[in-house]
Amino acid sequence: MRVSGFTIVRNARLLDYPFLESVRSLVPLCEEIIINLGDSTDDTNAMCGLLIQEVGNKIQLIRSVWNRENQTGGFQLKLQSDVALAQCAGDWCVYLQADEVLHEGDTDRIKQAMWAADQRPEIDGIVFQYIHFYGNFDYYITGRNWYRREVRAFKNHRGITAFRDAQGFRKDGKRLLVLASGAHVYHYGHVRSATSLEHKPREMSQWWGEAPILGIEANSPRRHLGLRRFRGKHPAVMVNKIRQNASYLDPSQGLRKWDKNEIKNAITMVWEAIVPYRIGEFRNYDITK
Repeated sequence: MRVSGFTIVRNARLLDYPFLESVRSLVPLCEEIIINLGDSTDDTNAMCGLLIQEVGNKIQLIRSVWNRENQTGGFQLKLQSDVALAQCAGDWCVYLQADEVLHEGDTDRIKQAMWAADQRPEIDGIVFQYIHFYGNFDYYITGRNWYRREVRAFKNHRGITAFRDAQGFRKDGKRLLVLASGAHVYHYGHVRSATSLEHKPREMSQWWGEAPILGIEANSPRRHLGLRRFRGKHPAVMVNKIRQNASYLDPSQGLRKWDKNEIKNAITMVWEAIVPYRIGEFRNYDITK
């Protein structure tokens, strides 16, 4: 069972993504790792060079120019993910975005889940639980508007492609049939230094066709319902980054904003405390046993 990893990246340093750590977390799983490097304005190219020095021929680098015209709904993220996917030669594909990291403690669990799925032709892939870190590395967040699971590994050569903004994948527009892996994706996309809070809105809004809301105050982390202290251990590849970065804001000290999303979160939390089922949850997969 040959496994290909793939990812996309653009301006990882500017956006303060744990891109190096993300790719390093793929190394124990994959025989090859495809990196689709966009036309960055920071030193992301040099970061890719460092990974090639570390990992060697396992890394395959392709370069792309991201089209900024008439972009809506994060379509460019889907397009560039599919470009990288098309280069994967393995029987299985494992996808991580540049702000997602796997834990070394889950490596055997992921391999076992892929092996189990490989014995069943009807299964398309495996689904991962998500831990969404928020504000800094000490807090994570749960709630209706934070997806709980997503497909991050699937069988190759089945017509599977990224869906919408590449949050997940589908086959001919239909949900994938998957097994639960028991593994986690550690998502750091909402852990932001004060500097990156100034750059992210302008950088990311161009892919959604929206006017950016600028300013640190407007983009600072809020004290949302579902904010929890993280008591576990981060992936080992994250240790140095966490140690070297102290300029992150404390979400527990942020403002509470009672908008319609927060009200929905409150209602959902009460409901799920009674019935462990999320009504209307968006999913790119159907889980089976």
